[in-house]
Amino acid sequence: MSKKKKDIPPAKEHFVGVRMTDEMWSVLEKNAELAGISPSEYIRRLILNQNIVLKPELVFESTELLDVFRNLGKIGVNLNQIARHLNEGGTFTEGMAKEVSECITALHDMRDEVKEMAGEYRGDC
Repeated sequence: MSKKKKDIPPAKEHFVGVRMTDEMWSVLEKNAELAGISPSEYIRRLILNQNIVLKPELVFESTELLDVFRNLGKIGVNLNQIARHLNEGGTFTEGMAKEVSECITALHDMRDEVKEMAGEYRGDC
């Protein structure tokens, strides 16, 4: 059997230089970066009406919210360990039941914290 040839994109034979304001360049650079492509590729996709997915950068300034996310991760790890133990045929002990109950309580507390933070952010409180 012969190997399948790699798909090679066609050569780009034409060059177009475009002048733009600092503001326009800033928007182009930002959008291309969010899409994970070069500014040239961004323009080519715009011309061809191809779908461009911008992945916004999430920045949290709230240490409280970051703590909530950190704690959610820790709870997730605990629950995954319990699930793995049970999936491997382990028994559900009283200690595990207590830990699951504590995780659920902590999740409810975190939900309430996030709701309160969201209310402060929106100005609802």
